[in-house]
Amino acid sequence: MSNVTQSRPRLWLETLLQVLAQWSGGGAAGQPAGARDWGLPTRRSEAWRFTDLRCLTQLDPARLHTGTAAPHWPEAFRQGPSGQVSPRRLSLQLDGRGHWLSPQGEPPPWPHGLMPLPTGDIAPGQVLRTVISSGTMLPLGAQLNGVTPGPSLGLQVSGPDPVHLDLAIQAEQAQAWLAPHVLLVLQPGARLCLNWHVAATAQAAVLPMVEARLGLGAQLEEATMAWGCPGAAFLGGSFIHQSPRSVYRRTNVTWGWGLSRDEPFIRQSQGQAETHLHGLAVARGQSLLDTHSTVYFDGPAGRLRQRHQALADDRGHSVFNGRVVVPRVAQQTDAGQLSRNLLLSTKARIDTKPQLEIVADDVQCTHGATVSCLQADELFYLQSRGIGRDQASRLLQRGFCEEILQRLPEAALSWPSLQSLLETPVPDQP
Repeated sequence: MSNVTQSRPRLWLETLLQVLAQWSGGGAAGQPAGARDWGLPTRRSEAWRFTDLRCLTQLDPARLHTGTAAPHWPEAFRQGPSGQVSPRRLSLQLDGRGHWLSPQGEPPPWPHGLMPLPTGDIAPGQVLRTVISSGTMLPLGAQLNGVTPGPSLGLQVSGPDPVHLDLAIQAEQAQAWLAPHVLLVLQPGARLCLNWHVAATAQAAVLPMVEARLGLGAQLEEATMAWGCPGAAFLGGSFIHQSPRSVYRRTNVTWGWGLSRDEPFIRQSQGQAETHLHGLAVARGQSLLDTHSTVYFDGPAGRLRQRHQALADDRGHSVFNGRVVVPRVAQQTDAGQLSRNLLLSTKARIDTKPQLEIVADDVQCTHGATVSCLQADELFYLQSRGIGRDQASRLLQRGFCEEILQRLPEAALSWPSLQSLLETPVPDQP
């Protein structure tokens, strides 16, 4: 590789950092120390050897902007005259000025159980630094989010009754750069259901970041539907710090993006907590959909249930790496991980890697990974009932996807974009 080729990503990043510094008023306020010292990962790195960043670096830093479009909220999310569907549900959308507003374009009416945190208390990285081990390189999405003076939302959650928070981001203009940051502090026993709908219909980058601290016995359910076009990039991450007896459930559904990199990091700080991770990646056309998850157990009797499913067709590429760290202090850990993959084309690709790092000896840890095609006997059975081969194939694909989709909240299933996941394949590109 020539020096010119090697320097292009570096020059792109340097230009990007200069632009983002101008957005923040010309200085580096709020940017992590040494931001200009790190570079874009290359495919020489083990964690990035399958992931090409060209979809991201094809964006022109000089033309970037924060413009958004108003999403078309389904009826299930529509707010009535009182401002809310229910007294414990809040729906917000991101506007082009970096403000979170209600679907009516007004400042949000905070429901009981949600209290906004002071602006000075929601700088990126507070929870992240307690979740990621010292010396570990920060995920690229978190790094870029941290140097972007973007919209921030900080909330304290209290009370045993569940609160529903719906967040929608939609990029419809080319060269949009959206990096929302959400900080959640759940008091002991609090319950929150966080629903994301992220869409990009033009060449753009969306980099959402969630940091959450779960108090004793708190429960957080996070569901994300991330739908993009072939020229768009998605780099997301959730950084979760769990106290004992807390429960974290995460369901992530991703499709359509030219590049997607989802990186959840969870740390059970003293054990005795539950983590449930479910993911679905549908890679059609030339999509590259990558999930790298990490779960740390820092105490005994922790529990993990993880299931990641991927469907790859055309020239699509799905990548999954599930890291589970169980040190000696984490005795009686019960962790199960499963990766199921459906390969529908000879030109599609699936790479899956369980990564269990276990030192404790009194544990119950299992993992499994499968890559298969549509089963001939299942196709034959449907065809023998008068169903055409194409329709039979689509029904089997739908059934495969619905194993994860059924874990989404009922309201999330009403988004029209979800229908495109199963009904409109992404065309291959030359």
